[in-house]
Amino acid sequence: MKKYITLKNFGWLLTVLVTFMLGMSGVSKIVGTEEMVKNFTYMNLLPYLALLGVVELSGVVMLCIPKTSKYGAVLLSSYLSGAVAIHMAMMGGTGVLVPIILGLAVWSAYCLRS
Repeated sequence: MKKYITLKNFGWLLTVLVTFMLGMSGVSKIVGTEEMVKNFTYMNLLPYLALLGVVELSGVVMLCIPKTSKYGAVLLSSYLSGAVAIHMAMMGGTGVLVPIILGLAVWSAYCLRS
């Protein structure tokens, strides 16, 4: 009988979850949804909205491809640590837990798949 619940399969499941969450975030930045525009206007980062969306989506794509997953994990963790820094500096630390958890999920997914 085959084992379907392995660490590698769990890593792929975690990759799918991270890809979905960060992919939707990246698309909403590129499209320029009302909520993203409002948040980035508050932080005075509106000119960088689409650029950050492209960086986020490229990190997600790189994480999904096995040969470039290491670079995707580095890119996404750098991106998310910048989000933590912005949340700490401009928002008084509110909403900092989500980027930290996503960063841990990115590295967990990479390590479980490798």
